[in-house]
Amino acid sequence: MAILYLFLTLLLAAAMIAVLIWLDFRLGKKNVVKKELDEPAIYTGEASLITTGTEFFDTLFEEIEQATHHLHIQFYIFNEDCIGKEMTSLLKRKAREGVKVRLLVDYLGSFFLKKKAIHEMKLAGVQFAYSFKPGFPYFFYKLNRRNHRKITIIDGKKGFTGGFNVGDEYLGRDPKLGDWRDYHLQLHGPVVHAFQEQFLLDWEAASAEKLSGDSYFPALDEGTQTFTSLFSTRQIYLFFLQQIEQAETKIFIGSPYFIPDAKLQNALLDALKRGVEVTLLVPMKSDHPLVKEASYPFIRELLKSGGHVYQYYEGFFHAKVFMVDENICDIGTANFDLRSLFTNSEVNCVFTDQKLIRSALKTIEDDLARSVIMDVSALDKPSLWTKIKMQTAKSFAPFL
Repeated sequence: MAILYLFLTLLLAAAMIAVLIWLDFRLGKKNVVKKELDEPAIYTGEASLITTGTEFFDTLFEEIEQATHHLHIQFYIFNEDCIGKEMTSLLKRKAREGVKVRLLVDYLGSFFLKKKAIHEMKLAGVQFAYSFKPGFPYFFYKLNRRNHRKITIIDGKKGFTGGFNVGDEYLGRDPKLGDWRDYHLQLHGPVVHAFQEQFLLDWEAASAEKLSGDSYFPALDEGTQTFTSLFSTRQIYLFFLQQIEQAETKIFIGSPYFIPDAKLQNALLDALKRGVEVTLLVPMKSDHPLVKEASYPFIRELLKSGGHVYQYYEGFFHAKVFMVDENICDIGTANFDLRSLFTNSEVNCVFTDQKLIRSALKTIEDDLARSVIMDVSALDKPSLWTKIKMQTAKSFAPFL
């Protein structure tokens, strides 16, 4: 009887905790206001595509070296490893030179950044803040949120955005993942103002410091390319959905995680029925548990409907790229999954410039050449262990 009483007590306690967490998420989603640009930001400028960690950090550090007024740097992951220490050393030096340096990182994504490193940066004059640091009320909701944006702004004139974070793995130094493949944009001109606006909103939300003034938005010559920057998950989701529904010939999706909702999946299946060629590129290796298994039911449906799915095998494919009919392309931080499209803070950059699209197409072709095409038979009869993981992943899909 005592054992039964203890069991029922524990069961009741677990149920109460589950209800409290559910309420925390529900009320948090309703009451915590996201500070982000509500409308797409359309600016001109110039951009070039960066696809390797070596090129990214070499170019980034070179531009940071030239900063004279301010550096606004935002990453989801900022590791205290070799490249992380090189970055912090450079930022501290620029701060000592009199450049205003603000570093914003996600609390959970950069959880292992040591307090000592942060303290040393602050002593050197670097202003530091965490995005989405959990607290009450709505602790669990806030803990689940991520600021997944990667934005760098130099003097309000130059910028970077895309998939790279700060860590040795992005240079291919993780033996388990191997060479790292990502897509990042280097930006010049007025388009940088859109990213500056969002950074200032994110910085204010994290640090309570409100910044404004012409020094952050210098007058810049118009560029030859036009960019539409999307900062809200609703904007990004609707863009994906509308473009898939309007596609006439080709859809290409490159993402490390493929966990769409029912509307997006059905839109892709409908596109295949219309005769649109749908190609998906995902990594063969996985950097998080269960994400591959969560994608299998969706991938199986696409394959059975005539879609093409490739697995990148030369290292880890982390790029986020979406292209329709080879005349509109989107590169940014949002993965094609439930977390990026419904929970995270993201940024995507859309363009139609044919020169930049040709550059992206060449990169995509190179990546497909280093991939193997999936056969639906591999998913028709999964092992018992794979089935268990697929079922588990289905339950946790929004949190993966």
